[in-house]
Amino acid sequence: MCEINRFVIKTTIPTSPILKKYIDCFYIYEGTPNSTFNYIAFPHFNTGVSIFTGVSVQRKQWSLEFSEKPDKGVHVEILGKYTSPLLIEYRGKVREISIIFKPLGLNRFINDNYQSLAPEFSQELNNDQWRQFGKTFFLEDINLSKLESFLLSQFSEKQSLLKIENSLQFLVNNIEQIPISTIATKAGLNLKTYQRYFKKHMGCSPIEYRRICRFRNSLTNKLNSSELKNLTTITYEGGFFDQSYFIREFRKLTNHNPKDFFKSTSKVDGDQIIWEIK
Repeated sequence: MCEINRFVIKTTIPTSPILKKYIDCFYIYEGTPNSTFNYIAFPHFNTGVSIFTGVSVQRKQWSLEFSEKPDKGVHVEILGKYTSPLLIEYRGKVREISIIFKPLGLNRFINDNYQSLAPEFSQELNNDQWRQFGKTFFLEDINLSKLESFLLSQFSEKQSLLKIENSLQFLVNNIEQIPISTIATKAGLNLKTYQRYFKKHMGCSPIEYRRICRFRNSLTNKLNSSELKNLTTITYEGGFFDQSYFIREFRKLTNHNPKDFFKSTSKVDGDQIIWEIK
């Protein structure tokens, strides 16, 4: 649990073996009246769905503001894939439970494809079952076993995702930079079909996904290592061509050069969340 001023963030992992396979963690945010909390989230290969109670939502370019508004009821927000830093702002007594799905994880809990649900960096998830669950969930103290039961009731395995899922291992391989056309062949699809299916279910192209993976792997490598690694080491372990390319990519994805970025970010409640807290 992480306590910052007058609000609390707590992360936990699912207990169900099925959910563990598809969900990285849950996190709970609870603000208090008149509190404020701002942070910057960075591009991620995971997908977040958040259930709020009593908030109004304001979207601007690469920013989201959630403000206390008790008469607004339940709101469900789904993040799309984004390749720029995202400013998140909380105002007042905001209550949130977020589910952080692993790549292709969310697709097992919804009927529509991900691209159709989340074409923008963030949007409301118009799903009656999720909204109805949110109404009952926030009537009492937060009960994660209740959340797990709901998610299991929505779960269905989908064989149609397996070709894309199996191909992800080649996109995250930092040692071999395998061409997308070769990965498509390994998946048993022609290039155009593979790219179309990938974007439909992942919300981004294979090339964008590879960019995000390189960034996140470099980030984890640096922040979770007990060694004091220099920029050159991080560059090559992250699968980047050279240091100048690595720096350019970091600036695009974070608005910082790597040195400043690593100074400004924080791990929240362990290693599950890495934000720049404002």
